Amino acid sequence: MLNANVKTDLNEISKYGKAKGFLLSKRYKLPTFPHYYIIQSEEEVQELLDTYPDQKNFYMRSDTKIGDIPIGVNGQNGNRDTIFDFFKEVKKKSSKLGSNGVALIYWNDGAFCPTYKTEGCFYLDYRTQKQLLIDYVGKGWDGSCLSHGSACHESFAIPWQDILFLNDINYRQYRKKVVSQSEYDVLRKIRINKLVEDGITQREIAENSIPCKYCGINNTIFEQIIEKVIFPMFTATELQKNYKEYISIVQIENGKIIVPEIILPERLRIKEKSGNNEER
Repeated sequence: MLNANVKTDLNEISKYGKAKGFLLSKRYKLPTFPHYYIIQSEEEVQELLDTYPDQKNFYMRSDTKIGDIPIGVNGQNGNRDTIFDFFKEVKKKSSKLGSNGVALIYWNDGAFCPTYKTEGCFYLDYRTQKQLLIDYVGKGWDGSCLSHGSACHESFAIPWQDILFLNDINYRQYRKKVVSQSEYDVLRKIRINKLVEDGITQREIAENSIPCKYCGINNTIFEQIIEKVIFPMFTATELQKNYKEYISIVQIENGKIIVPEIILPERLRIKEKSGNNEER
């Protein structure tokens, strides 16, 4: 079991695509998950559960080493009863594809936030020396919707030279798209059906959790994102020296900003070649 809080484990963790993105989020002191593990066997699953007997819920994602075939196991928000089943699915798909898949298990301090109760999510796509592209989905949607391209409620394009002057008032002048109510109605129906079909929650709970009308971006939250994520990523000169593009995912859970990872082009290229519909 690899622990992102153990210094001697970091080199091995950095060999995995999503996990490397998490380490970058920590490297730039972005608000991210304090508990993060790579699980490679059922014995390690049990070790994790024994080590944290009071932890009831977990975020569970699949990952592979950079250069290996992504296994395409969809992420889940699970609990102590489902974590073994998720790991078995990871190993089953790994064996089928001839890849070496692992499970990423992580959680935040405080209350667990189900996917349908998120307060929105931003996808910050930095095109070095060109522009910052922002996609956003509102309350009840999560980062996977933006990664898969299944939903987008607002989008923005900020010229590179304007990023440092971005604030919670002037950002609307860079808006390229905002969802209409009729478009939102369609996306909401699809989202609710998907949550129910995947067994994530009951229809009544989903209906009550996702607003009937699009609420727009919370300016107070966006101001925090500008200061805590957008500006630090704009000044990340080490990344800009090596990459023409890098992406931050920012999710709002229980009023807190969470940055699960920074996506680098090396993983995007692998995804495109593999043809797997894997969460980025």
